[in-house]
Amino acid sequence: MRKAIWQHFPDLQLKETTIPVSKPKEDSKRIWEKIEILLPMFAIFQSDRASKDSDGEVQNPLKGAVATAIAEAQTQIAEIEQMVREKSEEIAKLTHHALKQIDPNLAESLEPKFSPPAPSKWANLFSLSMETNGNIALNKRGSGVRRMILVSFFKAEAERKLLSNSKSNVIYAIEEPETSQHPSNQKILINSFKDLAVNENSQVILTTHSPGLASDLPTESIRFVSSSSIGATPNIEVGVDVFDKVADTLGLVPDSRVKVLIFVEGPTDVQALKCLSKAIHMDDQQSPNLETDERFAFVVSGGATLKHWVTKNYLGNLGLTEFHLYDNDVATYQDTVNQVNGRNDNRGSFATLTAKHEIESYLHSGAILEAFGFEIEVADHPNDITGTVPKEFAKSFAEHHNRPNIPSEGTAKKKLAESAFPKMTAAWIDERDAEGEVRGWFRRLRAMAEQA
Repeated sequence: MRKAIWQHFPDLQLKETTIPVSKPKEDSKRIWEKIEILLPMFAIFQSDRASKDSDGEVQNPLKGAVATAIAEAQTQIAEIEQMVREKSEEIAKLTHHALKQIDPNLAESLEPKFSPPAPSKWANLFSLSMETNGNIALNKRGSGVRRMILVSFFKAEAERKLLSNSKSNVIYAIEEPETSQHPSNQKILINSFKDLAVNENSQVILTTHSPGLASDLPTESIRFVSSSSIGATPNIEVGVDVFDKVADTLGLVPDSRVKVLIFVEGPTDVQALKCLSKAIHMDDQQSPNLETDERFAFVVSGGATLKHWVTKNYLGNLGLTEFHLYDNDVATYQDTVNQVNGRNDNRGSFATLTAKHEIESYLHSGAILEAFGFEIEVADHPNDITGTVPKEFAKSFAEHHNRPNIPSEGTAKKKLAESAFPKMTAAWIDERDAEGEVRGWFRRLRAMAEQA
């Protein structure tokens, strides 16, 4: 038939047509139900609105927990549907057989048709709620309390994703997560989002008008959304070229107290350097403590954005001295170091690579043991036997906690930055760095700040 149509209408013009999937007798509905199972589960959390008993995951994030559980239980649901199908068809056949004995003519036109519920219907079969102090329903509490539950939900979900071996895809959309939240809770929330986003089966989309929250996000994930008028199609821009627009819109202004910008690859490098500087400062008061010294500010510039920060010198108009420190694990970073050192910007900017493989290579095994309860070999460089420190840590972490999944390298770096680096002491730094490279970084930073 298709061949005949094309032969008769050689210039046939095709166009997209919307096919309704709501009619139960149409094939399109059955096709859609099969496709729907494969689509990601989507949970949206709006910033705030009036409390109603009918509110779903907007006021109670546990609604999203039910939907996530349903999405991850599709194999079991399919088994239940198959069992129900077999049992119901068995009963229908017995009924049909009995009907033949009563009225053979009527039995000829009787045929059982099994229709399982659509995937979206399963979530409606279950409800999950929480009562707060005084038996007060969660959706009757203030927005601050409800958002605290939201923070807890995402923190727990991030930890659960790390433990599970689920392959279901989930998209979390959050509107202005900073609403009604203390800055410390915002930090917990952002860290939870980062942990979730590391999982290959999770995606986090959020909107914000908070400069502090935006500054904690990975630079490659930032999108600037604007519109020429109400109702117009939004314009979405991405990349370092829009950072100035983001800064202007959020009201970001240079801090006059800052004298030196410290460029590193990622947020874990920031935490690591702060911890190392604090440990050295406790041994040498003249060495700067990057956790508290307001003369220094960090710029996370690694990955795909590094070349833009360096070659285009986006922050050059601030007139600040720059200190660049990058891991020795990427060959192209040497080109970046050469470009910075070849600027001759008269401000004394300086760039270098770590002598060891990466910042985690400066950790002491004692710090890891103290933080996590197990010890690994911390090698200066990976070899045929020993992998990178994050990879070796990830394997030992999974084994120590008897977990089915080995954490990703990004997750391992984050755990080391948050728990192992704060355990480092000046003595452990000197033991791992007999050449004094680490102390040299902070001596140079001190000199830069004093000369600025």
